[in-house]
Amino acid sequence: MKLTNQILALTLTMASFSVFAKANIELYKSPTCGCCKEWAAIMKEKGYTVNIHHQNNWSDIKKEFAMPMQLQSCHSAVIDGYLIEGHVPEEDIARLLKERPTNISGLAAPGMPKYSPGMARVGEEYKNFKVISFSKDGLGLYKEY
Repeated sequence: MKLTNQILALTLTMASFSVFAKANIELYKSPTCGCCKEWAAIMKEKGYTVNIHHQNNWSDIKKEFAMPMQLQSCHSAVIDGYLIEGHVPEEDIARLLKERPTNISGLAAPGMPKYSPGMARVGEEYKNFKVISFSKDGLGLYKEY
């Protein structure tokens, strides 16, 4: 009986950890891009597992998520069924994963904003850029920094 209780306690403990576990990120980037590596490091610090795929072309992934060309950036990440394009802050990703909107395919920080995660210096405020939501139906402002 004691062993059964220990197994039950272990199972419940492991289940509670999985509730708080963050989703895996599949990151697609050029082998030569350093700012993408910095963005990945920030996501790892926030508790995500980041699997990096060095590729020269990942346009098929962007097409799969109906990402408009004008939102392109230097890297793309797939996380829990959403596409994250560019230097989107973790707090916006966390909000997306918490709310799970069905009318959004993903989020983008178009271009390479100077004061965005992976581009800004450590400790520097994120500012002067927009995070855009997108889907096959159009675009929307998700957050402005």
